[in-house]
Amino acid sequence: MSLRHLPFSLLLLFLVSCSVHQRQAATATAEPQVRETERVAEEETYLAPPVAADDGRIAFQILQINDVYEIAPLPGDNLGGMARLKTLFDSLYNENPNTLFVVAGDFLSPSLLGSLKVDGERIAGRHMVEVMNHAGVDVVAFGNHEFDLKYADLQKRIDESEFEWLATNVLRRDGDRLVPFHANFGDFDYYLPETYIWEISDADGTELKVGIFSAVLPANRKDYVFYEDFYEEAKKAYLELNARCDLVLGLTHLDLAMDLKLASMLPNVPLIMGGHEHELHHDSVGNVHIFKADANAKTAWIHQFEVDKALIPGYVGRKSYVRRIDQTLKADPYVDELVQKWLGIQQSVIRSAGVDPERVLMVAHEPLDGREASVRNHSTNLTRLITSAMVAAAKKPVDAAILNGGSIRVDDQLKGPITAVDIFRTLPFGGSIVEVDLKGSLLRRVLDQGLQNKGKGGYLHRAGIARKDGRWFVADQPLEDEATYHVIVPSFLLTGLETGLGFFTPDNPDILAVDEPASPDDVRSDIRKAVIHYLTSVRK
Repeated sequence: MSLRHLPFSLLLLFLVSCSVHQRQAATATAEPQVRETERVAEEETYLAPPVAADDGRIAFQILQINDVYEIAPLPGDNLGGMARLKTLFDSLYNENPNTLFVVAGDFLSPSLLGSLKVDGERIAGRHMVEVMNHAGVDVVAFGNHEFDLKYADLQKRIDESEFEWLATNVLRRDGDRLVPFHANFGDFDYYLPETYIWEISDADGTELKVGIFSAVLPANRKDYVFYEDFYEEAKKAYLELNARCDLVLGLTHLDLAMDLKLASMLPNVPLIMGGHEHELHHDSVGNVHIFKADANAKTAWIHQFEVDKALIPGYVGRKSYVRRIDQTLKADPYVDELVQKWLGIQQSVIRSAGVDPERVLMVAHEPLDGREASVRNHSTNLTRLITSAMVAAAKKPVDAAILNGGSIRVDDQLKGPITAVDIFRTLPFGGSIVEVDLKGSLLRRVLDQGLQNKGKGGYLHRAGIARKDGRWFVADQPLEDEATYHVIVPSFLLTGLETGLGFFTPDNPDILAVDEPASPDDVRSDIRKAVIHYLTSVRK
């Protein structure tokens, strides 16, 4: 919960099931009012200006971003940056203090910075929370990648947050119990609300209550998380809010098909601010409009509302427009100072691992395509480079390499000089790569599932394997079920956690041997090291 909201909303935490947020304009402070009162007592002829009557009309606006993994502008297109967003938020707030800043999930993970360790402890989103606290963020929804973190790390991030978390359809598993996620304030635990009520007013006294619910898809199942049915919980939250609020909005982290279905179920919700997809999007079902921004804050949506309470059931006018977060927005100095601090930490940690972060590994005359829309659907020059590096890193010759597209998180095209930082940004999860001997029948099953995962992180890229006329070929020969193949894969794939690949684990009888790296000096110990080694030694 934002410290800006205390003490009023803190008092209500014990009385209602959702948070109340109210911002006051900077001129409406208590101190000037006291001075005016004193002057009235001294000058009997003073006449206070008349107060405008409540006209029943009120305007407010919402700044929306989603899926933000980087705190600084991205190299190449120079878009994004939390310091720029702070400048944008301040500009909007100065125009109208009734401005809310929301994030539709996925900000703690994954990122290069989040994957690094400082003093033996993984950063795990600490940089994002610190920067977001000072950038003006008010309300966030859980995204599925928030649960990449271990529970202890997630709890720390929630405790550090000065913004409100919405948990409409997620609960925490505590042994055999299901309990709400909470923020710890030292002397007490504050349970994260299922809904949020934003109470606003304007200069003439018009008041409005805007209710917000969230929803997150169950795409990251961890032992400490319990996902309730997001459709049912969103409907329940809407009904509760509708009885208490003038207007109800959604803040979701669902895939587009899910958002569209939810919109059809809640026809009186005028706006769903969504995430999960990484591309700019606007769609509608009836009067319900769904908006998603580009990932990494390359763009932001600004939703401007005008409400006339005098009309029954109340007129709602909305105008939404896109703002590119580019160099025309100057970086807020203080937030930029925080960003630079964390970038300095990033450089230092990479250097301590024996890698020069600024060393140019290659020059990409043709942009390397790491966009999510590409790597989750088809092969690109970047995926081919990575699988080639995996083949080169193997201890003995392999028949094939397999890579899950979801391990590539840069969601960008890498242009010009490519440095070690670019490789770390591209593969922020890191992780080892392992050599596996397996039966052809199991390999076929894995490859078939990879095709079914098209559009998802579980889409599988391949080296040494081809698909021709509906048949699989390995080294230009038809795949044989009874043959044994030697392949190299990310160790993550062998956990069985990838979509549809729960059967692909070391205890599967069709996996005959697994060769894991035994030393950090083995380039297979980290896929990023394998790519850097390939670019600096093998490819040259």
